[in-house]
Amino acid sequence: MRVLPVILALLFSVSTQAQRTFSVLEQPLFSTASDSVKYAQLNQIIREAMGQQRTLPDSLMEEFRAMRARITGYKRQYKSSPGFITLDSLKKLPDKSQVRQLSISNLKSRKLPAAVYSCPNLEELELVHTQIKNIKRLNRFAALTGLYILNNNPKGKIRIGKTKTVRTVVMRGDTPDLPGSFAPVVALERLDLAHNGISTFPKGLTRNKNLKQLILSNNAIVELKIPALPTLEKLELIRNKIEHIPESISNLSGLKQLTLNYNSINSVTPSISNLLKLEQLSFYQNKLNTIPDGVYSLPALREIDLYHNEIERVDKRIANLKQLEVLYLSHNRIISLPAELSSLTNLQELYLSDNRLVELPAGLNQLQNLKVLRVNNNRLVQAPVSVTNLIRLENLDISGNQINELPNGLDGLPVLKILVMMNNPWNETSRNLIPAITRTLRNKSVVVHIEERLSEN
Repeated sequence: MRVLPVILALLFSVSTQAQRTFSVLEQPLFSTASDSVKYAQLNQIIREAMGQQRTLPDSLMEEFRAMRARITGYKRQYKSSPGFITLDSLKKLPDKSQVRQLSISNLKSRKLPAAVYSCPNLEELELVHTQIKNIKRLNRFAALTGLYILNNNPKGKIRIGKTKTVRTVVMRGDTPDLPGSFAPVVALERLDLAHNGISTFPKGLTRNKNLKQLILSNNAIVELKIPALPTLEKLELIRNKIEHIPESISNLSGLKQLTLNYNSINSVTPSISNLLKLEQLSFYQNKLNTIPDGVYSLPALREIDLYHNEIERVDKRIANLKQLEVLYLSHNRIISLPAELSSLTNLQELYLSDNRLVELPAGLNQLQNLKVLRVNNNRLVQAPVSVTNLIRLENLDISGNQINELPNGLDGLPVLKILVMMNNPWNETSRNLIPAITRTLRNKSVVVHIEERLSEN
């Protein structure tokens, strides 16, 4: 099946979450030329209508959404980073010792131009849409710390020369041939291989003794075979095709942050409990129907994101997570919560919206460090009986439930900033109390969301 780029493209910035942000032109791809043309035509009509401030018919927007559903992928075209000296400009500079950032783009040579080596103080080198196969003599750059290789197509595996100073390597491309090893980059701390179409965990990283961050997002990885990387602190695997987290995850004994968003994970090895230093764990939008057993045994865990899964219950072992500060459980199928939740005395943010809860644990009021409590869009018939103990509460959302009685102490919360109470069947007593409480809170600059007919006398 031939894939064709659409005419209209989108320009945006992609951050490496470290030192560098890249500008990229992203072109949607379609399986047929007719789809590509049709999508471009719809884009043009919509842009013209918006420019003339004309109302678009629903049928047109529906057709546009249908065309978007036919997108098979995206072609990414990078641009030289703003502020970087280009190769043409470099050749005109009489004093190249002042060059700190250099971008080489659209070069057909298979090796670095000689002019590059006349920049003794170069700190960052960027290759954009090039065909360079050998990046040699990097040790000549005593100040070089960043190497960014974007859509380089060397027609074979790229070779990176030995360097003791480069700490960050970013490689992005549709189907690049990655180096067999990054061992020559002796001081490598951050390796970003996002958007490369790779299907397996990269090999040869065990020789990078200083590696702390590994970014493998937006690839096609299915099976994880993870080597021993004891220095790794951050692993990002967003938008891959992972279904199972294997026992080899325990090879990352120093891991502090693990991000697995937008996969199809339905099972996790109990060996994840061996990640004794793990502080942040995210399973956002996967297919978990329960919190993995090993997660309950992570002693350093401070934040876990389980948004958009299929979880029905939370085990009482949640009490083991004594360091937990943020718990994201919204958009699941949770029916009940254990009383042990109230023992998480370090908890600051609790997100439970869009579940099937009919009640909350009575001890929830004991969470005196709680700043955010969002329980909207459930089946609650009663809010926490009293919130007066939640003296640090800043954000409370109890909207979209079956609550008929106001919780006590709302107007006495000292640091409350946002209160959302809409779409509840309040009883007559509560309806009579709401106007006064709303005025009191708004006079304290609290943002109160309630049906205006209820906030008025």
